[in-house]
Amino acid sequence: MVDGIVRVGASVRIAARCIAATARCPGCGMVSVRVHSRYGRRLADAAVSGQETAIDLEVRRFFCDNTGCAKKTFAEQVDQLTFRYGRRTVALQRLLRQVALALGGQAGERLAERLATPVSGPTLLRLIRSMDLPEVPELTVLGVDEFAFRRGRRFGAILIDMNSHRPVEVLPDRTADTFANWLRQHPHIGTVCRDRGGAFAEGAERGQPGIPQVADRWHLLHNLATGLEKTVTRHRSCLKVPEPEPVPEATPGPAGTASEESAYERKIRERHHDVQTLLRQGLTIDAIGARLGLDRKTVRRYARATTAESLIRERPGRSSALTPHKPYLARRWAEGCDNAQTLLDELVDRGYLGGRRSVSRFLNSLARHNGPRAVPPPPPAVADVVRWIIGRPENQSDQSRQDLKDVCERCPEIAEACRLARGFATILRRRDGHKLDVWLARADESQVKEIRTFANGLRKDLSAVTAGLTLPLSSGAVEGNVTRIKLLKRQHYGRAGFDLLRRRILLAH
Repeated sequence: MVDGIVRVGASVRIAARCIAATARCPGCGMVSVRVHSRYGRRLADAAVSGQETAIDLEVRRFFCDNTGCAKKTFAEQVDQLTFRYGRRTVALQRLLRQVALALGGQAGERLAERLATPVSGPTLLRLIRSMDLPEVPELTVLGVDEFAFRRGRRFGAILIDMNSHRPVEVLPDRTADTFANWLRQHPHIGTVCRDRGGAFAEGAERGQPGIPQVADRWHLLHNLATGLEKTVTRHRSCLKVPEPEPVPEATPGPAGTASEESAYERKIRERHHDVQTLLRQGLTIDAIGARLGLDRKTVRRYARATTAESLIRERPGRSSALTPHKPYLARRWAEGCDNAQTLLDELVDRGYLGGRRSVSRFLNSLARHNGPRAVPPPPPAVADVVRWIIGRPENQSDQSRQDLKDVCERCPEIAEACRLARGFATILRRRDGHKLDVWLARADESQVKEIRTFANGLRKDLSAVTAGLTLPLSSGAVEGNVTRIKLLKRQHYGRAGFDLLRRRILLAH
């Protein structure tokens, strides 16, 4: 019963007392009515309107009248409010446990302070360690995979209920002995779903001889892709697109382009016409030069010329420091090099004394005079070719399919590897495990050594591989939990011990 509620500073205090007539002894369960004494308990509770809250509870201590019970007195407990030796309410204890499981110590401490239920990080970790671990349920399919406590150095193993996708156990290492011992303690396991790891296969056989094992399909496809990558890398030269038809050697254009020459001729004719017209009007050489803005020597030259064509033919040829090197530049441009700085460096080695601007102008004139140059596309990356081979054809673009076809036409060995790899991928996706024997026979006759090596590896684990290619089981749930473990490790900054990490993995789900 609540006797009163008061506000003390920034907190709320609730005064309450128990009014039940009887209490049950926690030792023997006998009901008692005799009160021994009363005392006060202060219980921290969940915040009220963002304010820290505490309950001042008056509790009675009862006599236990059972002479056979070890307890002589006991304190009464309020259902859903108190628990033995607790300084928090049941609701607050549950809240803090969920905060601890979700965030760990330091981050949980910061959130608890914002929730007006201050608690230290070590206390939150103690709450995790005080929680009871769930019992291992009856499992029909068990998933197992390794994870790293310390990358590359120390590993553990996680066991997953493949039906509920929940972790059921965390093993301190990934050895066959540890896994076998766990299986012996849980003989009700029906099937083990695993990757291609030899330790788990050996442990499953030793722990429960004859237990059905299923190899994960993703790892099968990954192993195939690894072999294909080696094959394509060996034939990297075949990925290069053949050079197009040779382009005739570029020829430098005339001193000026057609448009520039026409403008020059037009200018000569216009000046010749103007000078001759003014002469017929009786103007002197000096007067004509002043009107047209020309030097008197230029005017005299136009006046003496009977036709404009004679002046055009008198135009001297142009020459520069680049002229002796133009044939070399034209040849290098035709070969595909159009970088002015690169060509300038080459010309300097050949004795060129000019600047970069002259080289750039000449390259631009080559492009205008000879038209665009055909440049072969870059070869596809090895990873792209592997993806084209084992990927779903319906998810690939027309260009990707054409590129793969071109690569296969240039390299018979890649074409053979593509045919066999796609055959295996089809078996895997359609779950036609009964066709594996036929595929293995074809792989044995292959000239691609990586395909033969992959087939030999499948034979060493044939029953599990066949089951993986037939049954709808997958280790995806296991891999997802391994990713979650990485998050939990980061929340503890890599300092969580095995016991704490194991509890968070099993409880924080």
